[in-house]
Parts: sequence; C-alpha cells; structure tokens
Amino acid sequence: MASGCLSTIAKLLIVTVFALIFFSRMARYVWQGKCEDFPNCNEFCQRVSYQGGKCVPPLYQYCCCVANN
Repeated sequence: MASGCLSTIAKLLIVTVFALIFFSRMARYVWQGKCEDFPNCNEFCQRVSYQGGKCVPPLYQYCCCVANN
C-alpha cells in the first residue's frame, strides 16, 4: 500500500515540475497582435524595448515579443 502511495506522489511531482517548466517558458512571451499588423515582428519588438519577437502558432499568425529577463 505504501509503495502505491509513493508512486502516485512521484507521478504528481513529475507532472507538477513539467507544468511549472512549461508555463514559465510561456510567460516569457508577450502577445502584441497579428503578424499581418506587424510584418517584421522581431524588429517591432526590439524597437519597443523587448529582447526580440517572432510569429507563433497557431498558423504562425500572432506576433509575440520575448520579455527581457
């Protein structure tokens, strides 16, 4: 019984760690608008004091700037 409980706790811990890593990486991006409104997304983001930017999924239509650390 104890080994089953430890296994469940270990699985929950692993899922929690992966979720924290995933969401911490996503938090670095700041959505600015559609790429059709910002044809040079990277240049725009650098001009407004971000580290850079890129068009991201879905369909690579959203301009997201990378926040400075």
